[in-house]
Amino acid sequence: MKLLMAAAELSPLARTGGMGEAVAGLAQALDVHGIEVTVALPRYQHLRDIGTAAADLPVPAYRYQLDEIEVLLVEDAAAFDRPGIYGPKPGEAYDDEWFRWARFSSAVARLAAGFDFIHLHDGHVGPVALLTSLPTVQTIHNASYPILGPLAEAAHELGVSWQDRMLGGPLEWYGQANYLKAGIVGADRVTTVSPTFAAQITTDASVTGGLNEVINWLAEPVVGIVNGIDTESWDPRLDPGLPAPFSAKDLKPRGLSRAALLEEADLDDGFVVGNVGRMTEQKGLHLIEAGLDQLVADGLRLVLVGNGNLDPLVDGWQTRLPHAVRHFEYSEQIARLSFAGADAYFMPSQFEPCGIGQLYAMRYGCPPLVHFTGGLADTVVDLDERPEEATGFGFRTFAPEEAVKTVRRAMRVHRTSRKEWKALQRRGMTSDLSWARAALGYITIYEATLGARRHPEGKTT
Repeated sequence: MKLLMAAAELSPLARTGGMGEAVAGLAQALDVHGIEVTVALPRYQHLRDIGTAAADLPVPAYRYQLDEIEVLLVEDAAAFDRPGIYGPKPGEAYDDEWFRWARFSSAVARLAAGFDFIHLHDGHVGPVALLTSLPTVQTIHNASYPILGPLAEAAHELGVSWQDRMLGGPLEWYGQANYLKAGIVGADRVTTVSPTFAAQITTDASVTGGLNEVINWLAEPVVGIVNGIDTESWDPRLDPGLPAPFSAKDLKPRGLSRAALLEEADLDDGFVVGNVGRMTEQKGLHLIEAGLDQLVADGLRLVLVGNGNLDPLVDGWQTRLPHAVRHFEYSEQIARLSFAGADAYFMPSQFEPCGIGQLYAMRYGCPPLVHFTGGLADTVVDLDERPEEATGFGFRTFAPEEAVKTVRRAMRVHRTSRKEWKALQRRGMTSDLSWARAALGYITIYEATLGARRHPEGKTT
C-alpha cells in the first residue's frame, strides 16, 4: 500500500506539541509493517535549506528523506514563507490561517495521484477529504482547533464543489468554513487518539466547538487508538542525557538523575513532582494554587518545564517558594531529566485527547498523577482502583480539592511503602507504549476502509 499522510507537523522537522511526534512515530511504525509512507508537510521558512527540488510533481515541492520516510515539503511562499509554524511566536496564530491551510490542502489533493490511501491529521488538512476520490482517514488530534474562515473565500481558495460549500454542506459551519468538519464529513473513516476521547467528542461540545453534533451523525463511529512513543529514543537504558542508565530491573541508578534534577533546579529535597508542557488553564496546574503552600510545607517540590499564559502564576510560585518550586523554559535536556529524576509526574489536564507526557513519565519510572480524562484515563491505572495493574494515581472530578487529595495520596504511598512505589514504577516502565501497537490499529482501519470501498454493500469475499 502506498500511503500519503498530510499534516502541519512532523517531528523533528516541525513540532510544537504531540501531533508532530505522533505523525512521525506512526509513519515509521507503518513502514516496518511494509506500508510505503510519504508525508506531505509545508516547506516552512525554517525548512528552506533542506530537501531537493522535485520537478516531477504537480505542485512545487522538495523531497527530503527522514529515515525510511519520504517527506514532500510543499513550496508556497505566500502561505508559509513566514516565521513560525502557526504564528510568529509560540502560542500565536496568523490571522489568515484559513488561507494558508486551504492552499496546502489543495496542494495535497493534487499530490495524491499515484497513492492508494490518504491519512489526514487534524483540521489543517481536513478539506483534502472533499478534494480527492481516494479513500481517506481523518484523525482528530485536537478537536479544539478546527480552522475556521470566511466561507466564500475559503471555498474559492480550496476549489470545492458548490454542494460542499452550501448551507449545511461538509465545509459550512454556522456561516463559516470549518476545515475539521470537512475532514470528519468527507473522510471514509474518522479516528482519534484514545478510546475515552472518542467517546467524549460525541457528547462534549466544550472540546469540539459543537462538532459533536456532526460526529453523532457519522455512519461509522469514531475509533480511538492510543498514541505511542518512540521507545528507542525514549529509553532510560540508552539515554545519553542522563547521569546514568537505569531500567525496570535496576532502578537504583535512577537516584543519580533525581540528585541531578534537584541540583539543576536548586530545590530542597522532598517529594519531587515534575510537569512538562504548556502552562495553560487546559493543563490544570492552577488546581493546586490554593493548597500549594501547605503541600510544600508537607514536602512537595515542583519542577515545571514549559511556557504559556499561566507563566505569571507559576513564576509567582517560584518567587514565593524559591526552594520548593522551579520553573524552566522548555528544553529537551531538562525535560528528559525531569522524567528521569522526578518522583512523580503531575498532569491534571482538564481535557487531553491522548497526552504524551504521562507516557514518557511511565517509560522513565515516574508514576503519573492525572485527571482521568481522554487518553489519561486510557493509559494510567489508579493504585486504589486496580492495585495489581496500577501505574499511577488519578482523580475524576476536575476540582482543586480532588487534585490536592491525589497529590497527598501519592506522597503518602511514596513515604510509607517503597515496595508499592517501585511496583508502580516497574509496571509503567514495562507497559507497551510503542507505536508498533498503535500502528496495528491503524492498519485495521485502512484495510476495513479499502474493503468497504471494494464492497460498498458489505458483501466481502
